[in-house]
Amino acid sequence: MQRKTCRKNSVRLGSGPMSWKRIAGLSFVTAPLLVLVGWALMRLGGTGGREPGWTLAHIAWVVNNVMYAIVCVELYRRAKGTTSGGRILAAGSLVVGVIGAGCLLIQMVIDLVVGFSTDNRTDMRALSGQIHDLPGVQLAIYDVGPVLLALVLIVQAIHLATQGRATALFATLVTAAVLVNGAELLVEIPLRLAQAGSALILWLAFLPVGRELLRRGSSAQTRAKTTTWRTLAGWSLILAPVGQIGGWIFMRLGGNEGVESWSTIAHSVWLIGFVMLAIACVELFRLVRSHGAAQILARVSLAVALISVTASIAEMLVDLYVLFATDDHAQMKALDEQIRSIPGAEPILYGFGTQLVYLGFLALIIQLAVLKRISATTLALVLATLALFVSYEMLDGPGRQALMPFAVLCMWLALAPLGWRLLKPANPAADAITP
Repeated sequence: MQRKTCRKNSVRLGSGPMSWKRIAGLSFVTAPLLVLVGWALMRLGGTGGREPGWTLAHIAWVVNNVMYAIVCVELYRRAKGTTSGGRILAAGSLVVGVIGAGCLLIQMVIDLVVGFSTDNRTDMRALSGQIHDLPGVQLAIYDVGPVLLALVLIVQAIHLATQGRATALFATLVTAAVLVNGAELLVEIPLRLAQAGSALILWLAFLPVGRELLRRGSSAQTRAKTTTWRTLAGWSLILAPVGQIGGWIFMRLGGNEGVESWSTIAHSVWLIGFVMLAIACVELFRLVRSHGAAQILARVSLAVALISVTASIAEMLVDLYVLFATDDHAQMKALDEQIRSIPGAEPILYGFGTQLVYLGFLALIIQLAVLKRISATTLALVLATLALFVSYEMLDGPGRQALMPFAVLCMWLALAPLGWRLLKPANPAADAITP
């Protein structure tokens, strides 16, 4: 039962644009390499404070020490679900390891501050000596702290290996890396090669763990994106028709008579509705999932629908601009006529440009019906919707306005079931929606 709970928590933590698994995976893969990068920069030209190698090396080590703290946290997370003694050991190792990484981080920050605050090597040594002479700094930050991190990595690696949550090779390589690095305290090694060798060994130990975390993090991120899209597409299919009828209602309440507040609300609602309609068309295209000529037809249909919806969105934005840029009905009419007189504006924004969405929308629906991914009832409702919309556009008279509510109702009855299916928990075995 305890393992199930831990697994559930890890899935929850694994969601999001930059999940913990991805952060931890990058830390395992990158932390030892940053030590190696810093070593190379110092050996190539940073020794003694020469720039820019010295500064770049210390910046690399700042990031590296933050990543070491993340590594300690991830190793703790893998070991925490054990006996009470094991949990105490895991928690204690975590605290000590983070303190050790923090001491190393402070070292690097101090060195960077000293470097930026002085102009030559003599001044650097003098300022650094003043800091080292502060009570407890040398002991805690430079002597004990780094050793704590090294020991904790060994303890965590062996602890996980004894639990069967890490391989014996992992524990062996981590221990070897720490011992090689510590050899510099006993033997003088040219070019501090022990530091480079230790980083390379640690990278070999950490790489499989990092790759595993990155794979799991990518899977969790993909699931999160899929869930987000399903929610967005589901609500768009349900609410896109509501946006159409909402704008129509607000115009009937006063927008048609030139009341600015009602007209502004109506166009804003239509604007949101058209954005949702675009998302709905993308989802219909995704449901087609065909091959060859059928897939080409689906892409052309989607392109036509999206271009037309874009023209409708542009129309709403132009109308809102006219409303905000004028003070009375006469000015509104004059500015509107000025915009319509621009070559191409009338047919694109107010004519066939905004109506082609029906053609693309219908083509996608017919393909889905042929592929049996929607029911005949859904197809019939869409055909009724389009017939009523076309009649609304072509007719002129008192009975014309009565067609709009029926057209939107048919559209909602056709699309809402598709939306509700998307909002339900995903079922990989039944990805095709057939209301």
